[in-house]
Amino acid sequence: MKKGDETKKKILNIGFSLASKLGLECLSIGTLAAATQMSKSGLFGHFHSKENLQLKVMEHAGNIFNENVVAPALRTTAGIPRIRKVMENWIKWTKELSGGCIFVAAAAEYSDRSGIIRDTIREQHDNWIDCLRRIASSAVRVGDFRADTDCDLFAFELYSLILGFFLYHSSLDHLEVDDLMLKSFERLIDSYKP
Repeated sequence: MKKGDETKKKILNIGFSLASKLGLECLSIGTLAAATQMSKSGLFGHFHSKENLQLKVMEHAGNIFNENVVAPALRTTAGIPRIRKVMENWIKWTKELSGGCIFVAAAAEYSDRSGIIRDTIREQHDNWIDCLRRIASSAVRVGDFRADTDCDLFAFELYSLILGFFLYHSSLDHLEVDDLMLKSFERLIDSYKP
């Protein structure tokens, strides 16, 4: 990796952390300059606008999510083992965030706006839901789930479960969230078994 690429990755990591803590809308060339101890003009040279900075941070967050949650799960045996690995990775991702989940926060922040940032956030969520749908479909193919499984419904239920976990974990500091999550997840998996 070239020095310029390393610098940009470091900047994006800091931007990701800031957006996770403060929200994507609060992320600007100025806030990032202060956090990185770089000049505004230097950062402007990398990103050219606040909107482009925010887009690059969202893309970077998506890459980190894919590297840490999706890719390792896809290397696991298809079916329930893969679904378990997705959940394990996802929970670990949620717990390791320095702030809130950038995807959840950004979806709420930009839900009533139009433009490229909202479109990017929507595309990231659509891709993730499609990934969950395909993982459920693989569970059907290998016989871990019933042949009549509604993979869209499974994706919805699993996504809803993790969003509930995230809220309980990050906002409510619920002491039994891990146990509740495990019980809910097992009940969900059992409801789809043959």
